[in-house]
Amino acid sequence: MLGPLQVRGKDGPLRVPPGRQEVILAALLLEANRVVSTNYLVDLIWEDNPPETARTQVQICVSRLRKLLAGADSTVSISTRPPGYVLHVDTGDVDSLLFTGLVAMARRQRDEGESEKAVALLKSAVALWQGHCLTGLDSAPLANKARRLDEERLSAVELRMQSELELGRHDRLVGELQLLTHENPLRERLRGQLMCALYWSGRQAEALEAFRDGRRILGQELGLEPGRELRRLEAAILAGELPPPVRVRASRPGGDEAASGAGPAETAAPRQPSDGTGRAVPRTDAGSDG
Repeated sequence: MLGPLQVRGKDGPLRVPPGRQEVILAALLLEANRVVSTNYLVDLIWEDNPPETARTQVQICVSRLRKLLAGADSTVSISTRPPGYVLHVDTGDVDSLLFTGLVAMARRQRDEGESEKAVALLKSAVALWQGHCLTGLDSAPLANKARRLDEERLSAVELRMQSELELGRHDRLVGELQLLTHENPLRERLRGQLMCALYWSGRQAEALEAFRDGRRILGQELGLEPGRELRRLEAAILAGELPPPVRVRASRPGGDEAASGAGPAETAAPRQPSDGTGRAVPRTDAGSDG
């Protein structure tokens, strides 16, 4: 799912027929181990104009998917359960579930002060992705759900950046953060992390330029000002008063722990808002160049 929809067979990838079967399988995967009603599947495929045979056609598609999944390199199966169907999977059978599990483990490691282990888990989680979720799927409603998973990927990337900054790796993260902010110019947390990495690498002027770039883009595209946290970060950098990174505990290969290089205090970079997009406030000086 974390890319084009594929089924892993015993001898290689199995082709999922495009169209109805692909949409039904994607819908079942997005609700894995939960009942998906036949009416919902009918609405996905035909929207407001289903034929009289719609439910029968869904049954035929499910039957064909069962045959396809019988050749999968896993125990994935579809069962009938009123008012529809359930796709039964184990966490390791579906990349999206594996991704979610790895990110949850990484968050627990961070909570326990194990930033190094969290970074390794987050790298493994993001490495599962092969493009945007459900690339090429022809279904607008499912595309909206898939975008939520894309958002979770970016949140995982931001969490890794924060963890690596806490380990004192700001100098080696600058290039990656510059690319990430270029690809996601409206994400304020990434921009704040870039500003921190630049400042702690002795590049104060570039850190301020990164803020100005973000402010310009927000103003041009959304008519918004940067959020409070990003503006607070800019003020600290201008004054040369951004707190030095806070040392964290890093695990050594043998399991021993030692104080590692510095990483940013949690309050230094913008916190992640609930929607993951970065908080911004309406521009109050619309006629100003800023």
